[in-house]
Amino acid sequence: MEILDEILQFFTSPIFKLGLNVTIFFLILLWLSVVYWVYRDAVRRDASGIFWAVVALIFGFFGLILYFILRPPELREDALERELEIEAKERLVEENPHCPACGKRVEVDFLICPYCRKKLKNSCTQCGRSLQLNWVVCPYCRYET
Repeated sequence: MEILDEILQFFTSPIFKLGLNVTIFFLILLWLSVVYWVYRDAVRRDASGIFWAVVALIFGFFGLILYFILRPPELREDALERELEIEAKERLVEENPHCPACGKRVEVDFLICPYCRKKLKNSCTQCGRSLQLNWVVCPYCRYET
């Protein structure tokens, strides 16, 4: 009975209550920090920041897990950087064409690849300029091939 009284006295002591209140305060602070982080991350990913912040606020840990599962996979800046990189590589390929068969560098006006003999372009029978394979009219002399 004496041990039970000591345990009861410990749980009703002001030090225990202060420790419990500080712990609760920090848990609430952590929860609000997570809600703020979810809001900022959702905005950076072009998702609805307010919606996901409310979900995290209401559902707590489960809202955070739900956000991690359903959030957009990449940041807006990363998507923009990827698109710019693709655009730069496409421009580089257009400036320095490569053979679609062997991948070696060819000149813009080559009709065939000198390495693997893949047909790259047609030649206009009227003016002799190089034409894309899918062109049916020469844009230089208007001759229909």
